[in-house]
Amino acid sequence: MNPTGNPWMKQDPNAAAAEEAERPDVGPETVAGMEVGQRCEAAPGGRRGEIMYVGEVEGLAGGGHWVGVKFDEPVGKSDGTVKGNRIFECEQGYGGFCRGYRITVGDFKPEWEDSEEEEEDEI
Repeated sequence: MNPTGNPWMKQDPNAAAAEEAERPDVGPETVAGMEVGQRCEAAPGGRRGEIMYVGEVEGLAGGGHWVGVKFDEPVGKSDGTVKGNRIFECEQGYGGFCRGYRITVGDFKPEWEDSEEEEEDEI
């Protein structure tokens, strides 16, 4: 439907081009420097985990490059499978596929290790 709400009026072709231009890039440069085995944090929510896959995934909307993450806690929507194809191994709810711009690679300790350090500081 077009912005006017009238289903009989055609959408402005310039509006479609502007919408396409706002979409973040999904090319290989968006995942440059990300490698399987690296620790990471995914936005939104600061979900921590380990990178299990980097590349294109057939069956995910929008195409392009993705980062498969095995989260430390059950905050994902996947088990590493996309439309019946196993991309990486993890338990249901611990996996997710994110765009590169949502991933920060770094020395992110698992959530439970942060909790143990906080407890030790409180003694």
